[in-house]
Amino acid sequence: MYSEYTHMLYTITMHDADKPMLIGLILLVATLLTILATGVFVGSEPSPVDSGNLQRIVINGTLLHVEVAATPEARIQGLSNRTRLSENRGMLFVFDTPGTYSIWMRDMNFPLDIFWIDENGIIVDAWKNADPDSYPQVFEPRSDALYILEVVAGFSEVYNIEIGDVITGL
Repeated sequence: MYSEYTHMLYTITMHDADKPMLIGLILLVATLLTILATGVFVGSEPSPVDSGNLQRIVINGTLLHVEVAATPEARIQGLSNRTRLSENRGMLFVFDTPGTYSIWMRDMNFPLDIFWIDENGIIVDAWKNADPDSYPQVFEPRSDALYILEVVAGFSEVYNIEIGDVITGL
């Protein structure tokens, strides 16, 4: 029995000219789903977002959530072997006494802006756009620091962070 529904099925046909557009649409959707899946399920490495040890600090009115590295083991590990760092996240290295604590880019996968901060919260030195390829080069501040802050490269440029700026919430 021939129904209107059957008639609709037979009359809806794809023209040859529409096939490339459909294939392109399918590829676009597949690509977007892949990107979404990658962004949501990236790696198993810990990130500052996942850590229960977050602290809020403020630089030039910009709020940052930082993972605190206060033990020797945490400071040695730092951000090594991580694949990314969000713009409003960072790692704050906290030391017991002020000193000229060195930084290197061992096992880093992305560039950083690094700030040395004294006991008053003043940025005393900076290394902007520290490249992972600089390893094994070691960088020391010009002045004693009690903290080191690592953020994604370009952060200092976007938010106009300079030596002499004050960080609160330490």
